[in-house]
Amino acid sequence: MLIGCTTILPPTSKEAYQNNLDYLKKQAFKYWNKRSSEDDAVLATFFLEKAFLLEKDNLELALLLSRAYHFQAYYIETDQKQKDSLFTRGASMSMNIIRQSPAFIQIYNDVKGDSMTKMIQSVAGVEKEYIDALYWWAANMGRYLSSKSVRERLKYSDLAESVMHRVLSLNPDYFYGGPYRYFGALYARLPGVELNRSEEYFEQAIKSHQNYLGTYVLRARFLHTKAGDREKFRQDLEFVINADPVLIPEIMPENVYEQKLAQMLLEQEDLFFK
Repeated sequence: MLIGCTTILPPTSKEAYQNNLDYLKKQAFKYWNKRSSEDDAVLATFFLEKAFLLEKDNLELALLLSRAYHFQAYYIETDQKQKDSLFTRGASMSMNIIRQSPAFIQIYNDVKGDSMTKMIQSVAGVEKEYIDALYWWAANMGRYLSSKSVRERLKYSDLAESVMHRVLSLNPDYFYGGPYRYFGALYARLPGVELNRSEEYFEQAIKSHQNYLGTYVLRARFLHTKAGDREKFRQDLEFVINADPVLIPEIMPENVYEQKLAQMLLEQEDLFFK
């Protein structure tokens, strides 16, 4: 006779589901924290997608997945079609969250006009708790449109400005001066806009968070090239290359990739200044 033997029952379907979900989320966060490696960044997106499929009401997962799509598309992917696919998926993920805002729903239903007019006015009233979704929609859509024609960029410019102005009004320092950085790049690219507007926004972004290296890269790429200022172009990129990427530990991976982008842009200097 066996004494003290405990029978281990197989998990129920509910327990198996939860165990699988917990495993996927653990893997997703583990690889996201190691995203300085390209392989780990891609794995983070993979596990976030799998976890989100099992828990589609988890806003934390949805927002991180939107950011992960942006990260992979901007820093890792080289094929333009794949980049576009990732950016649009990230934008769609965030917009699905924005559409859950009670203020958005009420304004959208009350406002008259076409769908774009309703969208522009609705996002301007979204509550502060939706700021993450607002920002990552604009970040993904902005990157997607950056490779598109002026005509297509203008088509979405009013909506993008409305979204980011809402972020600016809620928290101008969000994501290391993100709203300032966004408008700096936007106004450097829009035709007919004075470049001093772009310069002012970039300066404000740097004042907000001087160790976020992506601000200098964007300023070099869009503002200094448009202004034809080769010296400032070099200064910004050399500053990034020689900077310490760990001064903001939580976005050290982003800063490391920005240093790679800066080096690449510097090597292509003659293409920007002919």
